[in-house]
Amino acid sequence: MARATGPERRLLAIYTGGTIGMRSERGDKPVSRCSESAEAPHSGPPSGCKATPAVPRCSQPGLGRAAGTRHLWEVFTCTRSPGRPASPACPEQRVMYTVLECQPLFDSSDMTITEWVQIAQTIERHYGQYHGFVVIHGTDTMAFAASVLSFMLENLQKTVILTGAQVPIHALWNDGRENLLGALLLAGQYVIPEVCLFFQNQLFRGNRATKVDTRRFAAFCSPHLPPLATVGADVTINRELVRRVRGQGRLVVPSSMERDVGLLRLYPGIPASLVRVFLQPPLKGVVMETFGSGNGPTKPDLLQELRAAAERGLIIVNCTHCLQGAVTSDYGAGTALAGAGTISGSDMTSEAALAKLSYVLGLPGLSLDGRKELLARDLRGEMTPPAVDELRPSLQGSTLGRGVAQLLGLSQGSDLSREDFGGQTPLHSAARGGQAGVVTMLLQRGLDVNARDRDGLSPLLLAVRGRHQGVIGLLRAAGACLSPQELEDSGTELCRLASRADCEGLRAWWQAGADLKQPGYDGRSALRVAEAAGNLEVVALLQSLRGGVGDQALGPVSPPTPCGVGPGGDCVLGTEPV
Repeated sequence: MARATGPERRLLAIYTGGTIGMRSERGDKPVSRCSESAEAPHSGPPSGCKATPAVPRCSQPGLGRAAGTRHLWEVFTCTRSPGRPASPACPEQRVMYTVLECQPLFDSSDMTITEWVQIAQTIERHYGQYHGFVVIHGTDTMAFAASVLSFMLENLQKTVILTGAQVPIHALWNDGRENLLGALLLAGQYVIPEVCLFFQNQLFRGNRATKVDTRRFAAFCSPHLPPLATVGADVTINRELVRRVRGQGRLVVPSSMERDVGLLRLYPGIPASLVRVFLQPPLKGVVMETFGSGNGPTKPDLLQELRAAAERGLIIVNCTHCLQGAVTSDYGAGTALAGAGTISGSDMTSEAALAKLSYVLGLPGLSLDGRKELLARDLRGEMTPPAVDELRPSLQGSTLGRGVAQLLGLSQGSDLSREDFGGQTPLHSAARGGQAGVVTMLLQRGLDVNARDRDGLSPLLLAVRGRHQGVIGLLRAAGACLSPQELEDSGTELCRLASRADCEGLRAWWQAGADLKQPGYDGRSALRVAEAAGNLEVVALLQSLRGGVGDQALGPVSPPTPCGVGPGGDCVLGTEPV
């Protein structure tokens, strides 16, 4: 980020519509200022600001002629006293602007990827003529527009700012004047090579913003990133947050964005049949809003629908519907979704995730794994990268082939037991992801099969949560066992699985060596819960597993003892028949 230099800065303002230009006649709707007479006579642009000559007519539909500058002149006339310089931070510098008006103007609720692609192409076509760009847009879908533009404008080295208003600019008490003036001055005075959103004196990264209020002037917030700039008596730029320009490549606007993407918000009791219908072709990708830290229902029929969709190539990005926080694997419900083939959206907003999904799916020549890898990476500052040690290859979210390739490339002296910020080893990541081949190789390299992270979780428990039976078998054969801490609430978890007829989950716990007779919080065992519910399938399963220990290859187990050190120093888990 740098202060703009030179006596004059040329800006292109693209007016798409929105509340800022509405007149209340028979229902508010955007109006074209260049076709109306002014409410008061004026003699032209105010001192220090002027309009550049009209630009040529746009070739694509939707973006029409260069509009007259009367609309913005009125803004400056209403907000500036006579003789006040246009650029308070640099009085001798003039901001020159051209207004390009969409024909017709849009209610932002009607705007789609098609219109945002046209805006990106307009910026691309005029990129060499102007130092910065301001997009005047309706607030309802402004966060979506900012997110889409942030991904479409590759190699962006100039400032692009979206702004609008909650109240029409013609109202006596409005926010449009300050928003528009602030956006113009920031785009003219500073080189911030990002797509930004300016509202109520705050400049946000566009793909980090979301609308949170329908009435207050402070309509937007950025839950996971402070404002890039704040405007008051002075302009404060958070320089450490502004993304740096990488390389000097020309601006590139991708030719296609995938339209067949959707947004699915889970709710308690959502039927699997509804999810199945929603995930049908031609849908190619979906952002799924989940509870809390990425949790969702663990009903087997729902997980099966997600798994089936992922297996046929549908990409599912898991985002929390909470305003703050990120998707994690702290809970079994979240791990179950990851095991069903979903990709963590980390702390992305739903708007950013949907735009990123459309962008990645539209890129040509990528494999499914390649697209998933891009979705898991921070591309435009839209997500907080995991704070892991960059010296160790991360296996989280990788495919089996890529994980094996990374491990094969490691030298014999590499420290594979190195932990990440959460105390997890590569074995934790591989077990959580169900990567049996990687788990095998890590065990052959001598990693501790019973390593615990900072929360006391073992690779075995992560594999159980993900229902990765192949990995569970490998870990058990290598001597893995669940600790007393991990087994503390196992009875309640088993009863919960029995009540939901989750046979796969019950089998995973059994395979890991859990005592299926362990009572829940109400004193009942999983078998009694299944009998009370009349679920004969679960009853039959639990009775068939009365041998107790999951992995038969381990042989007989000694009389019941807590998980600990047994004869010969091996870790054993006592069991008894159901």
